[in-house]
Amino acid sequence: MIETYSSMNLFLDFCVIGILILGFWLFHWPHRAKYGNLTAAFALTCAAGLVIYRNGTLYPGIVLLSLVIGSGAGYWVSRKITMIQIPAMVAFQHGAGGVAAFCLSLAELMRGSQHLGMTNEISGLLGLAIGSLTFSGSMIAGGKLSNTLKPAPTILPKHTVLLMANLAAIILLIIAAVFAPMGTRIFLYISIILLSILFGVIFSIRIGGADMPVVISFLNATAGLAAALCGMIIENKLLISCGATVAASGSILTHVMCTGMNRSLFRVFIPIEQPRRKPAVNQEQPKVANLVEKQIQGQDIEKNDLQKAVEIARNADTVIIVPGYGMAVAQAQFEVIDFSNKMQAMGKTVKFAIHPVAGRMPGHMNVLLAEAGVDYDLLEEMDAINPEFKDTDLCLVIGACDVVNPAAIETDGSPISGMPILLAHESKHVVCCNLDDKPGYSGVKNSLYENDNTVMLLGNAKETIQQLLENLSEASPANEESSSQDVSKDLLNSAITTLSSAKKVIIIPGYGMALAQAQFKVIALANLLESMGAQVKFAIHPVAGRMPGHMNVLLAEAEVDYEKLYEMDEINSEFSQTDAVLVFGACDVVNPSAMETEGTPISGMPILLAQDAKKIIVCNFDAKPGYSGVNNSLYENQKTILLLNDAAATAKDLINGLKGM
Repeated sequence: MIETYSSMNLFLDFCVIGILILGFWLFHWPHRAKYGNLTAAFALTCAAGLVIYRNGTLYPGIVLLSLVIGSGAGYWVSRKITMIQIPAMVAFQHGAGGVAAFCLSLAELMRGSQHLGMTNEISGLLGLAIGSLTFSGSMIAGGKLSNTLKPAPTILPKHTVLLMANLAAIILLIIAAVFAPMGTRIFLYISIILLSILFGVIFSIRIGGADMPVVISFLNATAGLAAALCGMIIENKLLISCGATVAASGSILTHVMCTGMNRSLFRVFIPIEQPRRKPAVNQEQPKVANLVEKQIQGQDIEKNDLQKAVEIARNADTVIIVPGYGMAVAQAQFEVIDFSNKMQAMGKTVKFAIHPVAGRMPGHMNVLLAEAGVDYDLLEEMDAINPEFKDTDLCLVIGACDVVNPAAIETDGSPISGMPILLAHESKHVVCCNLDDKPGYSGVKNSLYENDNTVMLLGNAKETIQQLLENLSEASPANEESSSQDVSKDLLNSAITTLSSAKKVIIIPGYGMALAQAQFKVIALANLLESMGAQVKFAIHPVAGRMPGHMNVLLAEAEVDYEKLYEMDEINSEFSQTDAVLVFGACDVVNPSAMETEGTPISGMPILLAQDAKKIIVCNFDAKPGYSGVNNSLYENQKTILLLNDAAATAKDLINGLKGM
């Protein structure tokens, strides 16, 4: 019976650990990271439930009250926190984990060593020290990340000597606590806590600027280690496993961050020589609120530079966007994504270059861009994207400095010397949308700003990108909503005449509709056609867009009637009886070459049979091939009317034309 009970406990423990690992595994994909968080949270909830169930509690009311208060506080913080405050919040959470660890260790140690083995007792003492230093170190890091404390490093006289002496004292106290009489151990425990807190402070204040992502990931590892040590003192396998998993992942992430900066962890924490202070730079670093205010009041962008940047963007075929912490401060991520979509709608290739230490914590830029709805396929890590800069027409830098500073590879003896950077300076043209041209947190002047191929647009990044977008629209009639000038009037009139007499219409949406954000105009056009007596249906190809159900989601956003949505197999037989097919931003999914030509990337792929309709109206940005690179023979069909322009603008032109009849 006992063996069965133990086996069942072990099985449940493995199930919880498996769920936790599944949560971590889901972090491999940005679009699944949210589910990874939820999965890991579910695993930890199950673990807590199992611990309480197995061990019971003398005061269930206190436990319940604590859960309610903690959950309520967490919910309130998560609702109030902004993306720019996330790094500081993560540091605070690590500190909270440290507090929990040293409180649990202290409670178990105070119960007396008679119930603890030597391994358990040493684990408890280490948990006491590591939990305490994690707490204080995290609070300092959180203060620096939130600009409550000075972000720059604070160097004390004989800093390394103080740190080593502090560490040695902690080790001696731990050894003494193992052999001291029970009556005196409480004083040793308190001394260990105080010295460890001091160690965390001395350790963290020396780190700042570009090294902060390393600190965040390292404190993540120490918080996990403290939790694992707590698991050892209470002999709880689940806590040991969960803590060890967090410690391992934090350690790996710390290694990745150090590799990204081309420096050892030891030299991040203990430099060979004390870095020179640069008070003039750091004293000018305002708090976040003041910095944003300064950006809003910032310098006017020179009109000549802005127009030059607009022309570069118009003429570019390939664009790489480099986001940095300044983008977070200006909260410009939504405008940056709008710019990316605009460029793609104009037929340009766009990618995002992500430096491993950009921002204030690992993955900071990924989180910000994900919040703005980035297409994850566009995100490229430094090593993957660096060879592409030399062939790139435009590199748009948004609030980044040190991570694109050529001085890192051109100059010796600076704080960033040897750090791998994004090779933005190799691009044909560079446009920097930064608040000013001052050095970044490293204090090293950025030579990129002085290059002949660089255009500086100084000011609030959010406002700068907005101005770029506005001027692109004005300067590029092909993207103006009511720009009928770019569409042949004869073709437009022919399309309007076809639709006005059509009794049955099928609309085919594609990824280009999403880029142009044309779904609302498309639904308005469909409603107008129905009011004129036409039957309208939507044909949905299973791989239209960038994810399953992409078109359904976009059309649902525009409040489509779901009964009008038809899958490919349902509607293909109806095309031959259809008066007009309207294609919005789709290419490969209606390309007859998939059935007519062998040996292409889309050969054999089922398509929507738009070519069978009596008339085909294609509302695409251009007549270029889709992502497959295969020319679309539908565009050459005698029944096809090509309305090449921004999809939203074309839909508006069709609506205006039909209303004017």
